[in-house]
Amino acid sequence: MLTWVEELIKDYNAGVRQLEAYRKKLDRDPIREEVIDQTEYETVSGMISDMNLALEWLRKGRRPGSRRGAEQHGVYQRTELAKCFPGLVPDVAALTNDEKKKIVDILLCLSTRERQCYLFHMAHGLTYAEIADRLRVSRTSVQKFVERAKSKVQQGIS
Repeated sequence: MLTWVEELIKDYNAGVRQLEAYRKKLDRDPIREEVIDQTEYETVSGMISDMNLALEWLRKGRRPGSRRGAEQHGVYQRTELAKCFPGLVPDVAALTNDEKKKIVDILLCLSTRERQCYLFHMAHGLTYAEIADRLRVSRTSVQKFVERAKSKVQQGIS
């Protein structure tokens, strides 16, 4: 038997899936790969975002983004940064100013789109398809941006 919170989470998950399916069905201009009815697309995207926020709140039992002291400098941040810059970041707390500057320099070497896709994928853990939906580009374009960014990051680290 599910608790009322578990029932609510189940219902919200179903609602998010339905909205995502609807958003995918919105008419797109085949030449420009843009959504024809931008207002409808933005409204549905906002609804999905709001439902995901509510889901996170329900799962964690507290306000999303609200961090406790241990979480602010916790393992999650170190592992995510280490994933983005393998071989350069063993421990965030131990980063020197020079290492921080090197990370910023590496990120500035990327194009805006490469940087967006790379950080969405590596730091936020989004799939290529999720990034493509957010940025309204094709999935293969996202994959190419991430691959180029990874290559440039690797060159910057070496």
